[in-house]
Amino acid sequence: MASIPADLTAFLAEKRDSREYRRALAVKLALQGYLYEAISDMLDVTPGFVSQSKKAYETQGTVGLMLKHQGGQPYLSASERQAVIEWLKAQQEWSFEHLEAYIETTYGVVFQSRQSYYQLLADAGITHKRAQRANPKRDEELVVAKKKISPNS
Repeated sequence: MASIPADLTAFLAEKRDSREYRRALAVKLALQGYLYEAISDMLDVTPGFVSQSKKAYETQGTVGLMLKHQGGQPYLSASERQAVIEWLKAQQEWSFEHLEAYIETTYGVVFQSRQSYYQLLADAGITHKRAQRANPKRDEELVVAKKKISPNS
């Protein structure tokens, strides 16, 4: 059996995303001489996955085994987001349209989804659902009667 390179062994020893670990393990087994079909059965991957992983390792080293996707950039930076939340908390009254207009005029950002605005409101401790000042179905006489009957009082 072929010896395993030290960088691959160190890569496998680190805490990794399971997909990166599976790539490294596929390479390790391929370097040890296992057949691609046997590796694909053990790791529940395709032989092409094993081949691509081994080729990436041979050309780029352990960097070739890492995930490339880093995620999208947020529209607002962390400090801008915090400033919007502070602004929301300082408002006496707010409306969804007011929040949209504020973000657009201040930061030049228009979110594609309303969910982004809902999340800002939630982070500020404000519900986006409209509340009523009083229950329209509340009957004061029934409330008083229930308070008199209640054993907790």
